[in-house]
Amino acid sequence: MKNKLRKIAIDNLEYLYIIDNKYHLGTDTNTLTVKVYLSGKKQTPLVIEFLTPDHYYMGQILNSGVNLLDRNTNAEDIVNINEPKYIRALILLGRSKGWTGTNKIDKQNGLIYLEALGYDADTLLNRFLKK
Repeated sequence: MKNKLRKIAIDNLEYLYIIDNKYHLGTDTNTLTVKVYLSGKKQTPLVIEFLTPDHYYMGQILNSGVNLLDRNTNAEDIVNINEPKYIRALILLGRSKGWTGTNKIDKQNGLIYLEALGYDADTLLNRFLKK
């Protein structure tokens, strides 16, 4: 069986992460879940969930890339959570919120994390309101 865990090193610490998504039947929504473990500490993951509308062609839009306004630069970026730069940023943000890799922490709202990284996640939420 293929190992789905990917590795990333930050500040001389090795982290393992997996990205998964789940379609919610009848709601036209998807949850993209990022689980990050400090190497050797699988009992205390950082779990970040992104609830977004389901795209009829792409499925989970953060898994394939979506244009979001970066409020820091006033330019649009294509945000694809699979890119290591976003995983790194999510881990650093999780650490700033108290996750050490050895302690349990509640599931985190990914849209709030995107906002904290400077992105306008309201555009994702507004897509729910238009339906």
